Amino acid sequence: MVQQQSCDVAAITETWWDDSRGWSTALNGYKIFRRDRQGRRGGGVALYIKQTFDTVGIETKEGGVECLWKGKTNLCSLLDKRGYFICADKKKAEVLNAYFASVFSKEKTCLQDNCPPELVDGVREQNGPLIIEEVAVRELLKCLDSHKSMGPDGIHPRVMRELADEVAKPLSIIYHQSWLTGEVLDDWKLANVTPIHKKGAKEDPGNYRPVSLTSVPGKIMEQFILSAITQNLQDGQGIRPSQHGFRRGRSCLTNMITFYDQVIRLVDAGKAVGVVYLDFSKAFDTVSHSILLDKLTARAWTGALCAGLGTGWMAGPREWW
Repeated sequence: MVQQQSCDVAAITETWWDDSRGWSTALNGYKIFRRDRQGRRGGGVALYIKQTFDTVGIETKEGGVECLWKGKTNLCSLLDKRGYFICADKKKAEVLNAYFASVFSKEKTCLQDNCPPELVDGVREQNGPLIIEEVAVRELLKCLDSHKSMGPDGIHPRVMRELADEVAKPLSIIYHQSWLTGEVLDDWKLANVTPIHKKGAKEDPGNYRPVSLTSVPGKIMEQFILSAITQNLQDGQGIRPSQHGFRRGRSCLTNMITFYDQVIRLVDAGKAVGVVYLDFSKAFDTVSHSILLDKLTARAWTGALCAGLGTGWMAGPREWW
């Protein structure tokens, strides 16, 4: 098609080329500049330029296609509460931070009387402290995505992954002690916060959501806490069978299958079907920390875990921009 249209310049993206086989990539009358994705398939680029044009190929230290990517780091001007445009980066950070903080409200309490009886009956005691083994830490470290960004502590995931055998033991000791005492290292509570535009006018701070880049060792500890709480909820039937979101092995598809199965049975029985859809605005950002801690206490999670969550991660993090 490139030759038929007699294109001067043609670019192909998302190629799957590599050096494992003899790909036929040449085109008569064209010079090719090619960069393949390193480490995995897909995402390569190729540039075809007619030989009648003078071209120069520049070698870079990074051989992968990532060296051709360019990111946009500056935000556009933002509107403050008075309706004035803010252009300075520091002022824009303050405007966004004020909005993100305003979304969350701490003035909420947990109404234990409203807890469904089946969830209360399913409560079981947590038997003993969590044992964080060296082999489990090593396994999580070796599964780190080396392409992810690092946190404010400057420890890159690739470094942690390559040094998994060396740092697994000391980290397991730190994690276990943190679990027993309920103390969280200060570095784990720091975060580089990046505002990501969702939709609507880019000048409106309300159209951004915060994404936090936190410490890699801290995120490993979070995995152990998540695993322990999830296992406790599953074993004690603390999650209703009707919940499909945020559960392993379930998704929107499984939810829709269950929903349609119920609807079809009711329709076949000659019964009317009514559906009510609810969407909570900024539901995840407005979850009360005190309610979460009360729920954990009701689930027999007491002591160091709730202390660590209450005074550690939930008390912060202290955020950087």
